[in-house]
Amino acid sequence: MTGFPVIYMGQGFSPKGDKERFVLPADIRKIVAEASDNINEMLVAKHEEWPCLFACGTSYKNQLAEEIRVKHAADVAAGRPSTRARDALVFGNLTRVAFDNSGRFILPAHMRAQAKITDGLYIHGTMDYFTLWSPEVLMAMAGDEWIGPKASCESYLAAAGGRARK
Repeated sequence: MTGFPVIYMGQGFSPKGDKERFVLPADIRKIVAEASDNINEMLVAKHEEWPCLFACGTSYKNQLAEEIRVKHAADVAAGRPSTRARDALVFGNLTRVAFDNSGRFILPAHMRAQAKITDGLYIHGTMDYFTLWSPEVLMAMAGDEWIGPKASCESYLAAAGGRARK
């Protein structure tokens, strides 16, 4: 790692390939490896707010744990109910997923099911992590903030022949 915060930006699309594998785009793959002490491994979990998964390098687990602790301390100090148990439960759902030097990885079936990912996935960088979307689920999102991600996903789908599968 460079000592600077990890920032995930950019997009990509991967159809599900042979052996149930997806592929990380090269630019995202490089950031993930650097954020995982140059080990080809990422952490994946269901996103708290959106109907997708989020993924990050393994170093982010320390930042997430610290954020949970700080938030808990602030809640206690302010006399607010703490969400530490809920936040820790989400944290505990982080699953290690390995990828090879070409970025190929197998997303566990239970994780694909949580985000309704079937034949392809859209990848979108969101600063501290990146998201993994079912294109169909992303296209159903309402609100102006989704215009850019939806346009990007449509562009990647068109380049893939309009199909999630190759």
